[in-house]
Amino acid sequence: MSDSLAITYTEADVNLIPRGLALPDALAKALAARDAAYDEYGDALIKYDDVIRQDYIKAAQERDAANARAAVASGANPDEMPSEVERVTAQRGRAIGAVNGLADRVRQCDREIYRQWVAALPQVEGEVSEALTNAEDAYRRAEEAFRAARSNFTSLVNTLAYVSLMRRGVVRSQTDVPNYTPSRDEDRITHARLWLTNLGVGTGADVETARVFDNGIPQTVFRPKPVAPVDGENA
Repeated sequence: MSDSLAITYTEADVNLIPRGLALPDALAKALAARDAAYDEYGDALIKYDDVIRQDYIKAAQERDAANARAAVASGANPDEMPSEVERVTAQRGRAIGAVNGLADRVRQCDREIYRQWVAALPQVEGEVSEALTNAEDAYRRAEEAFRAARSNFTSLVNTLAYVSLMRRGVVRSQTDVPNYTPSRDEDRITHARLWLTNLGVGTGADVETARVFDNGIPQTVFRPKPVAPVDGENA
């Protein structure tokens, strides 16, 4: 196939129009027209493939040879077989002209899409600006809801730790309970569950408090209570 049959997208390329926009009718119509034109162009490439391909003569000669061989095998006269070389030679000019004409139509549609897109930019800009304002409001509400849920989650983690530790006699008041301070938000639920497990919440494990010094500062830590050895275990 000659280079003139190839379509180069220089105007209505795939990145011209952002996705997700409500397109004006004229632009949508232009896009639909281009899709139809390109489908027709693609169909023509398939229809005339044996005529417009670069090695059309060689391929036709091979078909002629195969047809003649089959004719001889069947007892027919190979000279009476229609010539593939003559057919593709006769059709090639019209086929190339038809395919190039369809390619021109696609390019024309590309130019119309570009023109309609430029004409729609003021309207699109206003609509996108309004959509952004709405998105900002939705984002702000979602962020506020997230912060409230995170605060409620942290509060409930601390309350559960206090209730469990006091029920088991580990602490006597809420001021004796460690405060849950997550190290990262992206895995806060898993982090909180591990923190509660280390305090024996929901595990049935006994814990005790101990006074330790961290950089010279006394702190109260919670740790598993040592299990008393069973009689004779160390015997």
